[in-house]
Amino acid sequence: MPKPCRFHVLVTLILAGGLVLTLSCCHGGTSDSASADESSPPGPLRLKAEAHDRWLEQWHTPNYGSHLHVKFTDESRTEVERYHGHGDSCIWTGTYVTSQANRYRVTADPQALANVVRSVSALSRHLHVTGREGFIARYVGPAGDPGHAGELAGCEEDENCHRVESGPYAGDFWKGNTSRDQYTGWFMSMAFAYDVIRDEELRSRIAADVTEVLDRLIADNWWIIDVDGEPTTKAPNVLSTMQMTWALVGYHVSGEERFLQVFLDWAVPEKQTQLKLSNIAFLNRYAQHYGLNLAHSNFLNLLRLSRDYPEAHDFLVTLFREQTHRVVDLQHNPWYTAIYLAVGDIADPEVIREHKDQVILDLTDFPEAPKVRYAMEPPPARLDPFSVWLHELQQELPWLSEIMGTVRPQAAEAYRVKYHCSSGFIFQRNMWAICCSGEDDPSYVNSGHDYLAAYWLASAFGILEKSL
Repeated sequence: MPKPCRFHVLVTLILAGGLVLTLSCCHGGTSDSASADESSPPGPLRLKAEAHDRWLEQWHTPNYGSHLHVKFTDESRTEVERYHGHGDSCIWTGTYVTSQANRYRVTADPQALANVVRSVSALSRHLHVTGREGFIARYVGPAGDPGHAGELAGCEEDENCHRVESGPYAGDFWKGNTSRDQYTGWFMSMAFAYDVIRDEELRSRIAADVTEVLDRLIADNWWIIDVDGEPTTKAPNVLSTMQMTWALVGYHVSGEERFLQVFLDWAVPEKQTQLKLSNIAFLNRYAQHYGLNLAHSNFLNLLRLSRDYPEAHDFLVTLFREQTHRVVDLQHNPWYTAIYLAVGDIADPEVIREHKDQVILDLTDFPEAPKVRYAMEPPPARLDPFSVWLHELQQELPWLSEIMGTVRPQAAEAYRVKYHCSSGFIFQRNMWAICCSGEDDPSYVNSGHDYLAAYWLASAFGILEKSL
């Protein structure tokens, strides 16, 4: 069962821009509720968020509520031809749930809470449809929806595509071979959803689901095991800070001391060197940039849930600021910057102001809804010499690409968001990319959940005011 609160403390903060934020802390110092000044008329950033919210609600969580991108039949964007993004649905559904939980904390809008309930319930289905205790699917949906026809083509020959023929999920299909990045989104959503949902039955279901997944991972020595009894082939080993984060999420929602112990076992001073080595993020600047998104997403809950343990928390904040975030600091990524300001324990008003200004600039640059696929040719830029050297080295030693991912020459300074390549979740992509693939396609719409993730997090933690 979910644990009772150990204490409540009300704190009122006057933050940059004059926003008043009230925090009600419940066990571990996490913000259980927040109220912002909603009396002012909405500014352009809020209006943009409202437009993306409406568009996503209408088109991008079909069927049970899992997140997908949409290819429409034509430019009128009134009829779905097919859905895209099934393989990454779990992480982006989790990111969307997090955005809506933060939206609800700011606005108390019942539609935001309804979105949380619907999509976190879909993520519960991701868990139970697989038939393997504790194993989460990448996506689950009804096979009868014609929008999934392209995804189902060849399903019988694909060992990672599963049709359910009997039982409570008969008629569904689901995608397996699930990676730790999908689990990252799943755990992130469970923590934020638990904090805003007041229905005790659903809260208990969240606690039971998280408990089931964690017990399976712990039993399997933190490897993600597929239905065939073998580790998945896509990033199946759960890294140290992921273990800490997910275990704290488990303790937060269930109160089970065995999950807290996982965190405490990693938090001892003797393991700090190991944590530093496993969180080297420098090379993600050049290849596999999505690793920085996974790190930031996990640190978001790790730092907000670890405040009851000051020594460990202080070390983790330093680890986050000096290794993970330093790579992308002030590099035109409002999702990373919002996480940095929300949980990075930043006290310097000048630093806060500088980062807030860039969040505002970056969100202003973000496309209006709907976020259609676009061609992009970034302007010429001075190249980063290390990226050029790595690229040339990989030409001589091609096997390096298999180990670290392909490196291409990059700009020395990150481009503004308006020059970022078109992508489903822009903020996990390379902000230094000097060339983009793809063409304009107004019939293909990415959901805009990247804007919502950054905007509502920044709003919920007092970084942005409604009037902006």
